[in-house]
Amino acid sequence: MGWTALPITELPPKYYLDNFYSLLEFVEAKYGHLLLEGEKDFIARFRALSEEGRCLFLRFANRKGRFFRLNKLNYPEIGALALPLQELTTAGFCLLFKEEYKQELPNVLQIFNKQELCAIWKLLQPKVKGLSPLKKEELLQRMLEELVHDEILQAVLALETVVIQRYLQEYELLKFLFFGHLHGEMSEFVIRDLGYVQYEVLDNDKLVAKFSSRKEVEDKFWISSVYQHFRELRDAPVAEPLYTWYMQIAGRGAQLGEEARPTFDRLTLKTARLLERLQQPDWALEVYRYSQQPPSRERQVRLLQKKGDVQQALELCHQMEATPLNAEESIFAQDFCRKLKVKKAVRSTTELLKEAESVQISEEYRYYVEKGVIRYFADKGYEVMYSENYLFRSLFGLLFWDVIFDQDVPVYHSPLQRFPADLYLPQFLDRRQESLKKRVGELNRRKALLSHLRSTYDQKWGIGNPLVGWHENTLPLLEAACKKIPMEALYQVLLNMAQNLKEYGRGFPDLFMWSKKDYRFVEVKSPTDALSPQQLYWLRYFKEAGIRADVLRVEWIAG
Repeated sequence: MGWTALPITELPPKYYLDNFYSLLEFVEAKYGHLLLEGEKDFIARFRALSEEGRCLFLRFANRKGRFFRLNKLNYPEIGALALPLQELTTAGFCLLFKEEYKQELPNVLQIFNKQELCAIWKLLQPKVKGLSPLKKEELLQRMLEELVHDEILQAVLALETVVIQRYLQEYELLKFLFFGHLHGEMSEFVIRDLGYVQYEVLDNDKLVAKFSSRKEVEDKFWISSVYQHFRELRDAPVAEPLYTWYMQIAGRGAQLGEEARPTFDRLTLKTARLLERLQQPDWALEVYRYSQQPPSRERQVRLLQKKGDVQQALELCHQMEATPLNAEESIFAQDFCRKLKVKKAVRSTTELLKEAESVQISEEYRYYVEKGVIRYFADKGYEVMYSENYLFRSLFGLLFWDVIFDQDVPVYHSPLQRFPADLYLPQFLDRRQESLKKRVGELNRRKALLSHLRSTYDQKWGIGNPLVGWHENTLPLLEAACKKIPMEALYQVLLNMAQNLKEYGRGFPDLFMWSKKDYRFVEVKSPTDALSPQQLYWLRYFKEAGIRADVLRVEWIAG
């Protein structure tokens, strides 16, 4: 497969129509057999529109909301809107707001600003007072309570032509099938075509359908829509309605397949955590039980302990110890079991922090603690750079670049996909274990490792890879690490990351420092900082692998 950088270009006036044609062609090729008759009919009727009609429909569809004021619209590439609008209304692609749709009045009024709403009110009641202090939502509520709706409607019709968009469900489904998720936007075509983001060039012939059945499509589309609704609920959450709403969707959510399940898990964890914050521990516990993904089991243990059900909490902890899903679960379970046996037991993270080396830094670095430590060790002759997750993630992304973007693994589903669909899932390692081990075997000498690193860096500079941070310090940092860290230990860390890049691609030490004879990783902690379980995990792992890594406690001294 060839990889080329995309040139920055100027878009044609009707670029969005061309992009939608590309989307339609892709969806029909990959999912034509899964489309329902209504969806096929929508596509056929869209194609039967004039070019101006198609453009106007897409302009509407790509705007936010369902209601638009005609006099606010101006599309030079379409020209006068009267004829294409008439075509769309005749063909049923949109409606003009009038008396028979008065149930939509509250929604239509939302598209007017506060000043305009006040003007409508004063048109109907010239002597009305006290409107200025009201917020828009308060004004709307009073308007609908105090004025005759038919009179408001007539005032709106006299002032504006309001368009109601139709077929948004079909349009959103087509986008959903193309992108594989609900938050895909047509602007991603523009970002690519203008060269703002460079993508790996994917071979369209190797793209595979993300969904193999209509049920998979409907399950994922449904849970994605439900998750969007949750985002609205959490803006002003009320415990009982939130709990009732979740329990209404939980039955179907628990039956979702592999593709849709992660979205349901995220929804479950966020709903339960929100219920905790709303002081409803029993409801939160019930919701947590619909998911086993972290931190569900930890939160259940904490809630059970607060209820006094220590035995059940302990049983769940033993399960976490036996089959931890991430570092946090493993360390929490160990600490919790120990605490039940020894009431004053110190947490593992606190224990390590207390034992850590300390260094005195001028208090002028109080808000830039890492900079203070960098200065401290630079004065002692060390080269020091920020590393955190950036070092190992970038190293993984560059050394295994072609393995990550291997289209022979069936995880690429869209021409605009930026990385493999399983990158942050455990299946990533299952599907590429042999390829990863082969690469490690090929680069068994430091010279070969450095050569491959530099070559990939030069060839791929600037191309989107969520693991790689493109920065002027990237290559010097990675080269220093590859020269200093024992190769076997380095590969051990990278392959361990591959088991789950979401969980094991974080928590690395803050700084990497080296001199001619020495190197070390340092996790910097100010007097008010705590050590996280994930940081503890990597500090322990590095020690076992033979990589020097330390916690460094900072003590402030007068500047």
